[in-house]
Parts: sequence; structure tokens; C-alpha cells
Amino acid sequence: MRSQPDEQVRKLRHDLSNPLAAMLAEAQLLLLKADSLDAETVRSLREIESLARRMREILQSS
Repeated sequence: MRSQPDEQVRKLRHDLSNPLAAMLAEAQLLLLKADSLDAETVRSLREIESLARRMREILQSS
């Protein structure tokens, strides 16, 4: 039987995973058109992608 904090962490990981996956996918889709975007936008999208990947790793390791 899981403890209350364990169950809350599991639920939080689950609840954050879906919107995080959507953010990562949207950033990656936009980066497919990087050649038509300005440099600042591309840098920002790459930063979003990097941070989303980092957050996903944190969620998966907890």
C-alpha cells in the first residue's frame, strides 16, 4: 500500500507529464521551421526545448 505522500508525488508527476510533453512537442515542431524564424526566436525555442527535456528527466527520476 502506498503512503499518502508517495501517491501525491505519483499524481503530480502524471499531471505534469502531459502538458510538459505538449510543450516539448510544440517547441520541436516550431524548430522544424527554424530557417524561417529570426535568431532570437530560435534561441528561445531551443531554450524551451532544453528546459522541457530537463524537467522531463527530473520527473522520470523522482
